[in-house]
Amino acid sequence: MNVHTNHEATTTIFMTGSTGFIGKETVKQLTQGDAQLLLLVRSEQRGRTMLKAYGVKDFDRITFITGDLSISGLGLTAADRERALEASVIIHAGGTMDVTLERKVAEQIFMNGAREVAQLAQEIHRTRGLRHFIHVVGFMSPYGERNEHGNYLQVEHVDNNESAYEEMKFHADLHIREHAEQHNYPLSVVNPSTVVGPRPTGETEQTGGIGLLIEAIQRGLMPVVPGGSSYWLPLVENDIVAQTLVFLSREAAPVGGTYPLLARKEDSPNMKVLLHLLAQQLDVSKPIGAVPLSWIQWAMKSGGTRISGVPAESVAFITNRSFPVEETEALFTRMGQSWPDIREQLPLVTADLDYRLRYTPLPEGFPTDYIRSRSGDMAMLGWEGEGEPWIIVHGLLQSADEMLPLGRQLRERTGNPVWLIDLAGFGRSPVHQGDEAFEGQVNALLKALGEFEGPVKLVGHSIGAAIAAAAQMHSGRTDIRLGLLQPVANNSNPNVLRWISRLPRGVMRSMLRGRSEKSWNRMFSAYSDGEDNSVRYHTMAKRIRSSLQSPRIAGAHADLLRWIHSGQRKGARSTLWAKLESQHRAQNALVIWGKADREYHYPRDMNPLIKHIEVPYGHYFPTFQYKETAAILAEWSDTVR
Repeated sequence: MNVHTNHEATTTIFMTGSTGFIGKETVKQLTQGDAQLLLLVRSEQRGRTMLKAYGVKDFDRITFITGDLSISGLGLTAADRERALEASVIIHAGGTMDVTLERKVAEQIFMNGAREVAQLAQEIHRTRGLRHFIHVVGFMSPYGERNEHGNYLQVEHVDNNESAYEEMKFHADLHIREHAEQHNYPLSVVNPSTVVGPRPTGETEQTGGIGLLIEAIQRGLMPVVPGGSSYWLPLVENDIVAQTLVFLSREAAPVGGTYPLLARKEDSPNMKVLLHLLAQQLDVSKPIGAVPLSWIQWAMKSGGTRISGVPAESVAFITNRSFPVEETEALFTRMGQSWPDIREQLPLVTADLDYRLRYTPLPEGFPTDYIRSRSGDMAMLGWEGEGEPWIIVHGLLQSADEMLPLGRQLRERTGNPVWLIDLAGFGRSPVHQGDEAFEGQVNALLKALGEFEGPVKLVGHSIGAAIAAAAQMHSGRTDIRLGLLQPVANNSNPNVLRWISRLPRGVMRSMLRGRSEKSWNRMFSAYSDGEDNSVRYHTMAKRIRSSLQSPRIAGAHADLLRWIHSGQRKGARSTLWAKLESQHRAQNALVIWGKADREYHYPRDMNPLIKHIEVPYGHYFPTFQYKETAAILAEWSDTVR
C-alpha cells in the first residue's frame, strides 16, 4: 500500500469494535506499523484470545481498555479515560453484528455508543486536537447525502422493511456527523457494503450477510431471483475495508468525506448473475425467473419467507440503488490501489460459508494452532516450517480437518511445513470447473502444486492418493516424492456402492444425503479398533452426516464414488499405478496399506518396485492411527534424500 503521509510514530489510535469481523483484520494490519493501539473491549482476556486466534502476533503496542458502548461514559475507569484522551485518531467500528436485534437493545448499543465516543472525540479535540475520527457504518445509510439547503437528509425509516439494527446504526451515523460539524473535528465515514472474507482464503465468519442467501440456496429455498436483474447485493472483502481504515488513520492531514466501499453498480454482478454464480458453486439448480422485491417484502410480512428463502431482516441489503463512489475512487487512487473484482473471490467465500453453515465441531484435543491458506483454487490448513513441505490430500468422507492430527504429528517430527488440502468441492474448496470428476480434481491439484517451488512430499489417502499420483505424473516434475496411503482407483471389492454408482447422479447424491448418522456410526466404528483415538468414530459419523447435507459436498462425493465404482475407466485408470515407475523413481515412492480394509484390495497393477509397508488396520488408519502413520512417513522421508 502506498502511504506517503505516515504519522504512525506519533499516532495513538482509540478503537472500538476491534474483535469484530472488520476490527480483527484492521488490528492485524495496524500491528504491522508503529501506531499505539487503545482497544475498547468488554473483556481483555477474551479480546486477546480472539485476536490471537485471528493471527495477531504482536501485542507490544496494544493496550486493552475495558468498557462497553452501551454504558454511560463507556464504563471507563478514570485512569482508562485518561489513556483514551491521549488518542489522536479514533476508529469507531463497534456494535453487535445481529440484524435481528430488538429496537431497545440496538438503540442502547449504537446510539449510546455514538454519543459517548463523540463526547470523547470532543474532549480530545478541545484539549490537544483530534487528528481524525473514522466511523464505520453500513452502506445503506442515507446520511452522506444532503438536501438543497446543505442539510443531511432526515429519515425515520430507511425502508418499510428496515430492521432496528440498521436504523439505529444510521441514526448513530447522523449524530456523529452533526457532532463533528458542531465541534469542528475531521470526520471520515466509511460505508462497507456486505462484508465477506479476505483474500486469499475468503474466510467469512460473519454469516448474517451473504450467508443468508447461501443458506437459502443450500436448502433449496431460492427458486426465484429477488428483485430481478435490476437489483444487486454490493460486496466487499474485510481486508479491503481494513486497508481503507489503516490508510485513513495514517493520513497527516485528512480531508474527511464519505466512502462507500463498493464497486460501481454497472461493474458488479446483478442479483441474477450473483445467484447463478452461487448456485453453480453450491451445485444446485439456478433460480428461474424473478419476483419484485416489493412482493417478497409483502410475503415476508405475511410469514411467507419460503418464497425467496431470504430472512426478512436481510432484504435491506438487496438494492436497486447506485451509490456515489467518486470520493471512494479518489481515496483508492491516493492509496495506490484499484478496486478488486469480487467475482474472483466469490467461489472461496461461497465454499467457506457453505462448509461453515454445516460445520460440526471437531473432537476436543484436535490441533487448533494451524493457519488457513490457499493454493491455486484449493483451501489449505497447516503449519509453516523449514525444508520440504508436506502436502496431504484427504480421501472420501473427510476433509482437511480430519487430517489435522496426522499433519500435526508430521510437523512435530520433521519441522517441515505441512499443508492439508481440501479437494475441490470438499471442505472449504470451491467445486472445480472441469466436466470430468477425476480429471477436474487432478487439474485443481496441479494448479495448487504449481505454487510450490522446489521439492515437495505429496501424500494422498484413498481416492486422494489416486488424485495425487495422477497429478504427479501430469506435472512432469521429478522433485515430488509420493506417499500413497490406502490408494484407491480400480481396486474396490464387490459392495453395494458399485450398484449405487450406476444410479443417476441426483439419486446417488440423495442417497448419500439421506444416510443416517447411525449408519455412518456403524461403518466408522469398524475402524476404531477399540483404541482411544483422538478422532472418535461417532464424531466422524456426525460430521459426515452434517457435511453431506451440503449439495456441493454430496455432489463431489457422488462424482468420485461413481469414478471409483462404475468401471468406466476410459483407459487411463487401469494403468495408473503401473505408470508410476516410468514417471517417478520407485525409491521415491511409498505405499502404506491397511490389511484390514473391507472395501478395497491392494492394487494388483501397483509397480512392485515401490516400497510397500503393511499395517494391521482398516481403510481410515491415517485418521485413527495417525501417530503410527506419521512415524512411517517421517522415517521414509529421512531415507529418500
